[in-house]
Amino acid sequence: MITQPRMTRHVLVLAIATLFLFSTTTWSQTSKKKPATKKKTTTTTKATSQEAPAPPADKPSLDVMPKPLASTAFTFPSYEEITLSNGLHVFVIENHDQPLITLNLSIRGGEASDPVGKEGAVSMTADMLFKGTKQHTAAQIAQALDGVGASLKATAGTEAINFNGSSLKKHAPLLLQTLSEMLVTPTFPQDEFEKLKEQMAAGVAYERSRPMELAQALARKVIYGMNSPYARRKTEKSVAAVEVADLVSFHSTWMRPNAASIAIVGDITASEAKSLLEKTLGAWKKADVPTITFPPQEVMPSAVYFIPRKGSVQSSIIVSAAAPAMNAPDYHAVELMGGFIGSGFGSLFFNTLRETYSYTYSPFGFVSRGRRYNRIAVGAEVRSAVTDSAIVVMLREIKKLSFEGPDEQALDRRKKYEVGNYRRLFENPSVVASLLQNAWMNDIPYSEIEEEDKRIEGVTGSNVQEATEKYLNMFNLRLVVVGNPDVRSKLEQFGQVVDFNTDIQPAPADAFEQVSMSVNDIVAKYEQAIGGPAAIAALKTLTTTAETSMLMQGNTMTGTYTRKQKAPNMEYANFDLKVMVQTQWVNGTAAWTSMMNGPAAPAEADEAKQLLLDARLFPVLALKEQKATVKGKQGGMIVVETTAPSGRGETYYFNATTFLLDRMEKVENTPQGPITVVERYEDYAPVEGVMFPKVMKVQNPIYSITMKNTYTGNVAMDDATFVPATK
Repeated sequence: MITQPRMTRHVLVLAIATLFLFSTTTWSQTSKKKPATKKKTTTTTKATSQEAPAPPADKPSLDVMPKPLASTAFTFPSYEEITLSNGLHVFVIENHDQPLITLNLSIRGGEASDPVGKEGAVSMTADMLFKGTKQHTAAQIAQALDGVGASLKATAGTEAINFNGSSLKKHAPLLLQTLSEMLVTPTFPQDEFEKLKEQMAAGVAYERSRPMELAQALARKVIYGMNSPYARRKTEKSVAAVEVADLVSFHSTWMRPNAASIAIVGDITASEAKSLLEKTLGAWKKADVPTITFPPQEVMPSAVYFIPRKGSVQSSIIVSAAAPAMNAPDYHAVELMGGFIGSGFGSLFFNTLRETYSYTYSPFGFVSRGRRYNRIAVGAEVRSAVTDSAIVVMLREIKKLSFEGPDEQALDRRKKYEVGNYRRLFENPSVVASLLQNAWMNDIPYSEIEEEDKRIEGVTGSNVQEATEKYLNMFNLRLVVVGNPDVRSKLEQFGQVVDFNTDIQPAPADAFEQVSMSVNDIVAKYEQAIGGPAAIAALKTLTTTAETSMLMQGNTMTGTYTRKQKAPNMEYANFDLKVMVQTQWVNGTAAWTSMMNGPAAPAEADEAKQLLLDARLFPVLALKEQKATVKGKQGGMIVVETTAPSGRGETYYFNATTFLLDRMEKVENTPQGPITVVERYEDYAPVEGVMFPKVMKVQNPIYSITMKNTYTGNVAMDDATFVPATK
């Protein structure tokens, strides 16, 4: 139920589907890439000719672009896989170029295993392992390793704790024995623990000062779910709640050899590695380890998620969406798509946001690499003044990619870059270990890692286009912005704005002030505000014409809206954006709709019930007939909640001073799930003694529409106007 004039419920819902359906064939008519044609060239002897004479072998010609060197065959390095008696999984990668040994140890059970409310416990466990064992103090451990030029460090990831170390081969026993002490006999001294808590709290505060860190943290919650282990984040409160007992519990429960994999790389054979590991890590006892359970991915509703940050001169913008697990068949296409859109020189965002518009210096794009599910994140940090303009460009480029596919030459360059970067990494043998362990952690067949370059080369332009259509379509995108509070109003055109604070928690809304009015009292005030019962009763017909402008994923379309109404509940409405035309008829007892000037179809029973109510000249007055609740006064508005006969949730915001309707929020059900639509009413003016808004704005996560309305009252209308003509 919507105040007059408004785009009817059916028009809004079907407009989404129609625009999505027809835009591929209509919008792209003016922007579709033309097929490349070969230019006819003539060989000449001038310096400007495209094919200069071959230069002497010792003098390169500046007139001829050098050709790339022929590619060389690539073979994944060999490795051996063994298992120790205590269940520890082992990779051995031999490299006898130098007398060095590096190790990578991954233990399942990372920050996802933090106790709820004690986020930071696992990270502290990893750090505290270096603060002393039963055999050596922290100082003695540091002196022993430094004395032989060895290194050892630990970090906590989402699903694992990772150790990295290196030393000369002759000092490998010392390196591994030190690691063994940390794993088997750590002491977790209280004094070191207190120091660490202070350092971690300071680190949390520092992260809060970095806008993009906040944006990424919020994006994880939006895509994975507020309580997902993938979205957990340390706070001062959670760090303060951690106790030494929590570290001891995690260590004894999760840090077991049968839940771990170690990779030894360097001047060592498999038999030498097994013997050395059995001798140094044999005391690490296996035990049952809990199964890590992850809740299903719960993407938050379509909206713009905003963190206001006073004093910011830039806005950190992330366009994000859910992505498949690493072992999904289309993961490589999705990962390549993320880089193609936003990562590095030659990406879509680099060419537009930076080179064309100078909105940013360094855009980004990536896809996470999780075992169960992932997220796509593309975006940039831009000047506050161009926040909305930058978002329009981002959405436009994404939509263009989904409809037209990538430029084949640009995609080929991206693939060569990805493949070349992948092969270049093998100059460091430790990368082999990292890739293999990543496959082991994520249950990915080793063959996929060994043929990663071939899989990247096999991704086609149509694969990238399909991935964009599937994962970055208008229903799946979520916007996350961190910036100055002043930019908030600019974000409303992209959908409902949901506020968060810098602790990545929903911002508390202003408390409702109690009002001593019933729903009937509020409706009576509204009725009087728009002109009074006599003027309302005297208005028998209303014609509304509007200039409309729609912004949808970076594309702006203009058109017209025409609506004729006759009391009590007859309506004819035509919405024409050229690429989408919809007509609607309601004759007081039945309703019909037509798409793209096609034949009219009767509305389904539930839909017709709502359309008959919406067709009233003054539908807000029907609140008296519904079960509604006065929530109270908030932000200068009196808020009323109700459920329409169709089951649609609706919230009305009446100006507490004038009692005119300021805005209405409703939840519309679509085949892709519910979306929140916000309608705003501005600049009221009298028509035949009744107040109507001259400007109406419709905003949701998929599109925004601005309508500039002109009205004519009490013009004679034939009842045939409200029934589709028969052909």
